[in-house]
Amino acid sequence: MSIKKFLIIFFFAVFAAAAATAAPADPFPRSVKYPFGIRPSVSAEVLARIVQDAYEDWLMLYLTRDGCPENAFRIHRYLANDFDTVSEGIGYGMLIMALMDNEKNQTQRYFDGLWKYYRSYLNEFGLMYWKIDRQGNVISEDSAADGDEDAAMALLYAHKQWGSSGPINYFEEAKVLISKIMSYEVTAEDFVLKPGSEWGGYNITNPSYYDPAYYRVWQSFDRKWSNVLDRGQRIYRYFHGKYQTGLMPDWCVADGSTAYLSYNYSYDACRVPLRIGRDYLLNGQGGEHLDKISDWIDRTTNGNPELIVDGYKLNGTPFGKYNNAAFVGPFCVAAMVSKQHQEWLNKSVSCLIGLETGGRFGYYNDTLRLLSLLIVSGNMPNLWEIKIKEEPEQWQKG
Repeated sequence: MSIKKFLIIFFFAVFAAAAATAAPADPFPRSVKYPFGIRPSVSAEVLARIVQDAYEDWLMLYLTRDGCPENAFRIHRYLANDFDTVSEGIGYGMLIMALMDNEKNQTQRYFDGLWKYYRSYLNEFGLMYWKIDRQGNVISEDSAADGDEDAAMALLYAHKQWGSSGPINYFEEAKVLISKIMSYEVTAEDFVLKPGSEWGGYNITNPSYYDPAYYRVWQSFDRKWSNVLDRGQRIYRYFHGKYQTGLMPDWCVADGSTAYLSYNYSYDACRVPLRIGRDYLLNGQGGEHLDKISDWIDRTTNGNPELIVDGYKLNGTPFGKYNNAAFVGPFCVAAMVSKQHQEWLNKSVSCLIGLETGGRFGYYNDTLRLLSLLIVSGNMPNLWEIKIKEEPEQWQKG
């Protein structure tokens, strides 16, 4: 038996919960055909096995009880960050657990444990502190909007998967968290998404924090989310019109101009194609941005995704050195926009599958790899089930 397989078996033995969990309404694998876009030319069965393997690998490497309150779990960032935890990781983890549940995985116990960890570290606004060290000490008392958003959407998914009649009322918790995000992480005057509860606004915002697919759901709870959605769309349109690459920066002023933090396509902005891509696959919106990005990255690498690097100027000039899943994965999602990108999608997905996991900086790369694989395999539907009957007239291609 390999060491890796032994560790996986040991992991599940140690963390098996005695308490019964609810059967999910929509178990993994589901391998749905999204309302819009294309799929890679790999069978659903093969992709489902790849996702399961990626999930087990990720679970073994990054989920822990060390440094947690009783009955809680956390996602740690491994060696590069001394095994600390950030709210982003908790949000990602909750999403993954809501999507991966089935008779084998039994993820509800992990979901509940991650939510308990989130709830154990709330700032004065009721949002999770951004960074906690491995011993459980608060390192940063501000929040991070991206982690809060993913946690809120994951709670809605949990309500659909397991119901809210158990120990945690997922639906009520989701509504409260969505309301707090609006109150403390969105500017009241112009609906800019702040990066945290205590900083940012019009003069500095993060395009990768905007999640249009979420806001289309949340506007049914609070119509102001339609204004946040519009603000994000205006940012997307600015960069679509300004640069031939379609790339967006890590940080910018809300009008698209340069802010005082990174104005490159780097380790924040690499998530933008994933966010827009999921909105297109579910809702048919944003396809023009994905098409432009896919045209550019296919052309600039001469059709070889192994030449993707981890950093570009917005004009397309590369400055990164490494080919990793944080960049390859979201480009895979972008390529799902149209059949004209089928060959590039197939090669990119093959590259993503073959990338090594783990390592000193593995947390972020491996998490985005798993999330991207969930999307491209048809395993990240909108569990809230927004129905779109026909493609928007403003953008029809392929």
